[in-house]
Amino acid sequence: MAYQVLALKYRPQTFSDVIGQKHVTITLKNAIEADRVAHAILFTGPRGTGKTSVARILAKAMNCENGPASEPCNQCIHCKEITAGNSADVFEIDGASNNNVDQVRELRENVAYLPSSCKYKIYIIDEVHMLSTAAFNALLKTLEEPPEHILFIFATTEPHKIPATILSRCQRHNLGRIPIKEITSNIKNLCEKEGYSIQGKSASLIAAEADGSIRDSLSLTDRILSASPTKDINHESILENLGLIDTSFLFEISKATMSADGSKIIGIIDKVNHFGLDLKKFYSNLIKHFRDLIIVKICGKNSDAINISDYDRDESEKIVQNVSESHLTWLLNSLINEETMIKFSSHTQTAVEISLLKLLQIREGAEIDKIISRLDSLKTNLSPGPADKVMGSDYADSSHTNSVPVKKVEPLKTESIEESIDTYSEPEKNLQTESQKTWEGFLKTLQKQLPIIAVLFKKSTLKTLSDTEIIIELSSYTPFDVTRLDQKQTSINALCKEYFDSEIKLTILKKKTIEEEKTKTKSFSDKKQEAMDQPLVADTMRMFNGTLIDIK
Repeated sequence: MAYQVLALKYRPQTFSDVIGQKHVTITLKNAIEADRVAHAILFTGPRGTGKTSVARILAKAMNCENGPASEPCNQCIHCKEITAGNSADVFEIDGASNNNVDQVRELRENVAYLPSSCKYKIYIIDEVHMLSTAAFNALLKTLEEPPEHILFIFATTEPHKIPATILSRCQRHNLGRIPIKEITSNIKNLCEKEGYSIQGKSASLIAAEADGSIRDSLSLTDRILSASPTKDINHESILENLGLIDTSFLFEISKATMSADGSKIIGIIDKVNHFGLDLKKFYSNLIKHFRDLIIVKICGKNSDAINISDYDRDESEKIVQNVSESHLTWLLNSLINEETMIKFSSHTQTAVEISLLKLLQIREGAEIDKIISRLDSLKTNLSPGPADKVMGSDYADSSHTNSVPVKKVEPLKTESIEESIDTYSEPEKNLQTESQKTWEGFLKTLQKQLPIIAVLFKKSTLKTLSDTEIIIELSSYTPFDVTRLDQKQTSINALCKEYFDSEIKLTILKKKTIEEEKTKTKSFSDKKQEAMDQPLVADTMRMFNGTLIDIK
């Protein structure tokens, strides 16, 4: 007897044998038991995920002598004929080669005849999206209202190419890619049945290459078993025979990147190229690898968003343990930006080396919010010095002279925060009595909690101070100061209420910034120059010896 490949030898014969599609098989079994099977069913999904196999199992379950049954017996004559593909009442049609309207019209005419021996006449059309528009139109009426003895089962990898009029007449079931864990387990079980032993790491490598397809994994396994001289399958032989990239190379690259070891990166790339592996595919796998690292960092190693082996999950967790999420994101972003250069470069090895060496220039930096928090904490812990007694501030260190100038307090002609703190003593203000809270005391309290905000307030002008309202005006500030004030507005109000022990409305007015004044001046200068460039204006000024004062 001729050799039978694994994909045919171990094709599932019952719903329980189907791997990784429980959401579909359970629905179909329940529908059969409840006598709610639709007259037209559409199976969609990637290649090799079990669409045609499930269609055959459903045909056997509906025509089984013991059924319709939730599981076919595979012992009766009908089940055996359907399994062998020679049943007179179950037709498997290839949509790619039987796609014209005449063939569909012939099918529509045969639908009227009763099944010869089975309970149902079943049409399984694979790759149904290949039918022509005319063929689909010819099928519409029959598909919507078929005879009671007819069941249509469609399968396709591209459901978006099927007309909406057809989709609306079918009960759709989506088959997804099979997780790598289930494919790995299946490969190990089949190898044992065939008398071979394979390592879990090797089975995971084959499963990853199958990309969620059971059929692809069996075809690859078949190739490995044929090439193995012994019953013990060697991991290196798998890499050599299938031309696969060992995940150890990817982990070595990521470790060398984190440790900024350019020499090691060059050595790994040279080794990959020496083995004859496709560097462009290697680079593509590297992008996926860094994407998996980010998912492990954000969601943990047990996340369903990554489709890798348990061994790779553990290794990924070790790598990202001391690396920030933002740093990994920058690395992945750099890899993606360089992918086009890798794809079209005639010097692939050099292009890959340059792209990976660029990763070493991306240094992990601290986030701005963390820096500000640390500065706040540092300034809060600084001990007060003589300068603070003059300024009413906790900035005693001379390193802060640039941001908060230390000067002797003298009477000022213009009103300022310093004047408000040191000389403000209007008797009619209830808050200014010594027995009550003062603005100066509030600033000192604010200094302990929000040092940067306190410095900004001290450089501002106090406009109003009463039992119900405090108004200050910012005379000099930056966009960062405004953002900082907006972020801390709630904390400022809470401190104000806590210190004064009453509901006091704090209003912060903002003058135009220096940059805006410069823009205004520059704008007038530009307008003046434009006016001077006008011949009529220039002649008039020269005639009357005049001067341009303003522009309306």
